[in-house]
Amino acid sequence: MADPKSLRVIKHLQSALEQINTPDYSTDAGTRISRGRKRISNQETFPLLIIHEGEEEVVKTVGIEQVQNRLNVTIEGWVQADPVNPLDDAHLLLADIKKSLFPALENRSNPGLIVRVSYLGRVIDPPDDGSRSCSVSVLLAIDWTEHLTDPTK
Repeated sequence: MADPKSLRVIKHLQSALEQINTPDYSTDAGTRISRGRKRISNQETFPLLIIHEGEEEVVKTVGIEQVQNRLNVTIEGWVQADPVNPLDDAHLLLADIKKSLFPALENRSNPGLIVRVSYLGRVIDPPDDGSRSCSVSVLLAIDWTEHLTDPTK
């Protein structure tokens, strides 16, 4: 059975992020991506990325079988930060995330999958005292259409 379109949208994000492992990027975060994890351990290898799905809302109804949804997604990244300037590494990871994601999310690169992507901003959380782990988040709103009677379409 084919994946539901909602899962294909998330896998498309992951596929774009997996590009973050080539010489064109500052990190190799694309080699460590998961979808939906809530916690990371102290034993993790950094940098790493987690795709979080947030709330989804129907923004448009087309008949009774088709809707246009807006899914809020957060791309969370973790990096082992420099002890003197910890936010420098966070900015490098943010740049890698943006560089890999936005070309892949243009309508012409994924016809029929995504209607529109809105960049909602980013967050940088500096390391806690005694830690060198720094996190970043890229916030997105993704519009996509869904056939309610056949979610694989």
